[in-house]
Amino acid sequence: MKENELKKIISFVCDGYVDTVMTAIEEDEIKDFPITIAVWHFIVELKEKNIIYGLNDAFDDTIIDMIFREVSNYLAR
Repeated sequence: MKENELKKIISFVCDGYVDTVMTAIEEDEIKDFPITIAVWHFIVELKEKNIIYGLNDAFDDTIIDMIFREVSNYLAR
């Protein structure tokens, strides 16, 4: 369930680069994605408590833009 939620977040922000970003996170490059990881953990914790919210429901555009910036910065390297 946790990995599925992370894929949903990444695909929402930048569909087409999900596998690349997932590989980076799995290879322990989480220092490049602190906001993405925090949002992921928050959404998973809500779901574990049967509170269903998606990225768009739980966060405003500012947070979504920050996730996009993290992913963009990583892909630009």
